[in-house]
Amino acid sequence: MRKATIAVLAVSALTIFMMGSALADQTNGTGKTHLGFTVGYNAKADLSGHFEYQPTIPNYGSPDIKCGQTDGLPDYTRYTQTFTNDGFPKSIFNSTYCWDGPGQGEGTRYYVHVEAVDRGEPGVASGDSLCITVKLFPGRTSPWTFKDCGTITDGNVQIHPDTQETIVDDGTAP
Repeated sequence: MRKATIAVLAVSALTIFMMGSALADQTNGTGKTHLGFTVGYNAKADLSGHFEYQPTIPNYGSPDIKCGQTDGLPDYTRYTQTFTNDGFPKSIFNSTYCWDGPGQGEGTRYYVHVEAVDRGEPGVASGDSLCITVKLFPGRTSPWTFKDCGTITDGNVQIHPDTQETIVDDGTAP
């Protein structure tokens, strides 16, 4: 009896872990943020992708902030997927490899943190939202922060689940 209970618990834990890690393979979209700035992104669970954001920031001008696709560096430093309190898919991703300059890895360096919520189709009508936080690098010690949070004004947020089917065998099948 004890071995069966341990086996059931182990299979249950493995199933929950596999479901949690397979909930979102990537988040992508283009459009206009809550403040009306152009944004485009593709963030994947394997930390690859690209992010571009063109805000107008008081006292800082209009940077063209690009994250990712820098030789030898990861595109993102974190990607996770969860749900909002009302059950909509939400992803959180960030990068310390973001620049506004003539080429990636040159110019002013930024830390970018994004929280994306996919409330359905079409994005604007359903209330998709982004919360983009930009800091000068290194973010932990930067006293300066710019936030652009709220419902997008154009475009769509899409959180795509993992397309591979996961099968867990509990060992009871013949």
